[in-house]
Amino acid sequence: MKLLELHIYGYGKIENKRFSLKDLQLFYGENEAGKSTIMSFIHSILFGFPTKQQSLLRYEPKSSTEYGGKILCQMDGHGTVSIERIKGKATGDVTVQFEDGRMEGEETLQQLLGHMDRATYQNIFSFNLEGLQNIQRLKKEDLNRYLFSAGSTGTDLLLQLEQNWQKEREQLFKKSGRKPMINTVLTQLKSLEKQVREGKEKNEQYRPLIAKQQSLETRVSSMEAEKADLTEKKQNLVSVNENWDSLSGFKRVKERLAQLEAIEFPAKGLELLNELKTEERQVSAYLESLMAKQEKLQNKLESEEIDTSINEDLPFMEKIMSQQSFYLKWKEESSERSRELKTVRSKINDTIRELGLTVEMEEIQSLDTSLMMSDRIQNALDQQSKLLHERDSLHKHYEEEKEELHRIESKCDDLEERLMEEDEYQELQRTVKSQSSRQVSRDQAHWMNMQVKEAEERFSRNKASLSQQLLLIGAALLLLSGFGAWAIVTGNWLVTGISLLLLMVVGAMGMQARGNLQEESRSLQKAKARAEELQPEGKLEFNSPERAEQSLKQQMELRSEWKQRILSLEEQQAKLQKLHEKQKGIEKEIVLGEERVSHLISELCLPPDFHWKWLRDAFAKMKEAVSNYEAYIHLKEEQAYVFNKMNEYKEDCQEWFHRHSLTFTTVEEALIKLKGITQDIEKRKLIINSIQSELEPLSLEIEKLSIELRKIRDESQTLIESAGCLNEAEFREKALHVEERNELSAQYSGIKTRMTKRTFDTFLRFDSQEEIRKELTRVSQRIDKLSAELSAHQKELASISYEIKVLEEGKSYSSILQEFQGKKAELQELAYEWSKYTLAQVSLSKTMDLYQKTKMPKVMKLAEENFRELTEDHYLRIFLQEDEMIRVERKDGAVFHAVELSQGTKEQLYIAIRFALIQSFRDKYPLPVLIDDGVVNFDRERTNAFLKLLRKMAKKHQILFFTCHPHIKNTFSGEEMIVLKRMEKEAIRTS
Repeated sequence: MKLLELHIYGYGKIENKRFSLKDLQLFYGENEAGKSTIMSFIHSILFGFPTKQQSLLRYEPKSSTEYGGKILCQMDGHGTVSIERIKGKATGDVTVQFEDGRMEGEETLQQLLGHMDRATYQNIFSFNLEGLQNIQRLKKEDLNRYLFSAGSTGTDLLLQLEQNWQKEREQLFKKSGRKPMINTVLTQLKSLEKQVREGKEKNEQYRPLIAKQQSLETRVSSMEAEKADLTEKKQNLVSVNENWDSLSGFKRVKERLAQLEAIEFPAKGLELLNELKTEERQVSAYLESLMAKQEKLQNKLESEEIDTSINEDLPFMEKIMSQQSFYLKWKEESSERSRELKTVRSKINDTIRELGLTVEMEEIQSLDTSLMMSDRIQNALDQQSKLLHERDSLHKHYEEEKEELHRIESKCDDLEERLMEEDEYQELQRTVKSQSSRQVSRDQAHWMNMQVKEAEERFSRNKASLSQQLLLIGAALLLLSGFGAWAIVTGNWLVTGISLLLLMVVGAMGMQARGNLQEESRSLQKAKARAEELQPEGKLEFNSPERAEQSLKQQMELRSEWKQRILSLEEQQAKLQKLHEKQKGIEKEIVLGEERVSHLISELCLPPDFHWKWLRDAFAKMKEAVSNYEAYIHLKEEQAYVFNKMNEYKEDCQEWFHRHSLTFTTVEEALIKLKGITQDIEKRKLIINSIQSELEPLSLEIEKLSIELRKIRDESQTLIESAGCLNEAEFREKALHVEERNELSAQYSGIKTRMTKRTFDTFLRFDSQEEIRKELTRVSQRIDKLSAELSAHQKELASISYEIKVLEEGKSYSSILQEFQGKKAELQELAYEWSKYTLAQVSLSKTMDLYQKTKMPKVMKLAEENFRELTEDHYLRIFLQEDEMIRVERKDGAVFHAVELSQGTKEQLYIAIRFALIQSFRDKYPLPVLIDDGVVNFDRERTNAFLKLLRKMAKKHQILFFTCHPHIKNTFSGEEMIVLKRMEKEAIRTS
């Protein structure tokens, strides 16, 4: 089982959280960040919420009604499985959902977990600091118990059974005990054995008395039975003697009944015959009245007969009338369609006139309104707009470049004017070679001239800019004045105030710009005056080396600048030439684009003078016109269909009226007449149906009464024949004999109820009353003799019973012996129970020993490997001996008990054993391992060794490791780590 995702609905202080898990997953967080809560959540989802009787915390949320969550896991053979447990019964309601959508419950979850319980899982796969610190108390027996419980059933159920069996054995028997049940029964048996010996001595004189008592009781019983028989016989004889006359009459009645016994006659035959005759008369009278009523109704039915031809056409009439609503609907639809056709035709004609189309309305459908045409129009318009935009941009660019060319030419002309003639320049060069310096004043004059030149150029540009600004300011002032005047007229004072404010601002800007230009003009005049002052009078002479050198330098700079300007001029001319050629190309493309647009306008049947900018809107209106024309065609078809239906309906009505020789005027009048005819037919049908509804039960009743009358007559004849008679008179005569027999039977029964059968049998055995009296005397004498003998025997029996009672003052020997045997049987049952528990405990002990011999060596080998890796081969072996604590061997051969080790080493030993147990159960229980702060007491080297072993374990087991130590956090990558923030926890607590 590999956990993929935890989804906590509500558990402790964590609500609505999801965590995705890897094979090795670190949960890092400070104290109270939720690490223990997440561990408990995993336990609870897999094994159920702790019950209120258990000591474990339930972690029920305080601020949420949702309790529980879901774990998504990967299981071999089942794929992705979802385990959800929410609040319900004590341990919660669990739902296990498989990939195929199958939903199961708690039993399936236990099967998936290998029937392992929470306690065993926590003892092996989940441990914390508390378990690490208890390693010194772990014995071989404890490890064996873990192995056996997890390897057999997944729980400690068998170990609990062993403890219960031991308790049961101790409750049954202890060697030196007094209260156990077998010990108590043994004590009672010793006491009973002594009483049996004493009772056996008294039993020798007791037995003869018992035998004599039993003999007398038998004799008395037989005599009492004989006396009872004789007494009953005497009573019968007395009864026969007293009722001799009645018994003689009873005998005569019996003989007459024997004579009448041969007559066969049905029970209550005469009464049945009389009832049948009465019923026959009543039925005959009722049948005659019903037949008269039937004849009367038949005559009335004949008078209400309907015309056959009209009756046959009744379905057609009903059909015509049922279609009346359709006719009215068709009529209304026809009017509606006419109005709609007029509206659609008007829309189409309006579109044709608006666009100036050169087609008629019937040809409108031939216009190309396809998506391809729409795309062509869009492309043509976009391309033409783009070309016009490019032409405007090129023209603007061309003008700007042309202006730049003029500016460069002006510069070149200015430079050429300032350059010396070539002869003069060469003379200056020769002069500079012969002179070493120039005058300072000539340099200043030259510099001032340059400043004046630049100031003049700047002044010209600013003056041109000022002219443009003044034009814009004038336009703005005019616009704002108009806007302010409008606001004053409309009374909008806020707009008036804003307009005045803007007028003031714009006017101030204009005044400021004009003032700046005047100030610049004054500065230019001052610079010119200064330049004239510095300019030498007369012909330029090179009287000093400095002045000649300065002139040469100035001329060289001017020549250099002139060359650069010439190059710039050539480049600018080439650029203008390219722009001119590009403009020509654009113009050609614009002409071609106009031809394409004209072709599209022609294809769409638009007038030649139609402007191409409106083409997109025109195409949309044409599409709408085509759509309207299609709707127009559809409406015309619908109108034609409605006309056809109305004409068919009218023709059907006319045909029916002509067939029945009736006058047809309009459809509406025809429908009124049809309705009247139908109502008359329906009225007649109701009358006919009413008569037929009366006739039908009447006919059934007549038929039923006829059958009943025949049945009564047949029953009367059958009754007469059953008595063996030919006619009614013979039947009635025979009924008189049956009545006599019934009276004699009543007398016979009356006498018989007063006399018992035994009395009557006694009467039949004697021929005369004298014989009965003699037998009565003899029986009385025998009863008296038996009474005397019986009294003597009863006295003797009372004397013997008293003697036996004296001997039986204590318990009898037999009861003591019976109690003794009962206790022996009870002892055998208890011994059997004790043997069962003993055999079961011995068998379980042997099984555990066998498990230890086969499994324990493998576990210890794995534990030694883990311990060597954790201690970096400092400790080599682990020893487990019977009833001893764990011992370990250091690499130098020294052996230590676990309690003698340092806390860190003890925890390493515990982890090694725990990991060995987990490794040994991997095939049977591939469950995730949970570790809570298992390296608290480890230094850096031990921590690194532990983490190395942890990653090795994670290759075959999923491990969730919980810690609050940053140095451990730093050894894990971001994908392997989930950080639990305490602030989130506090936010949950606050909410």
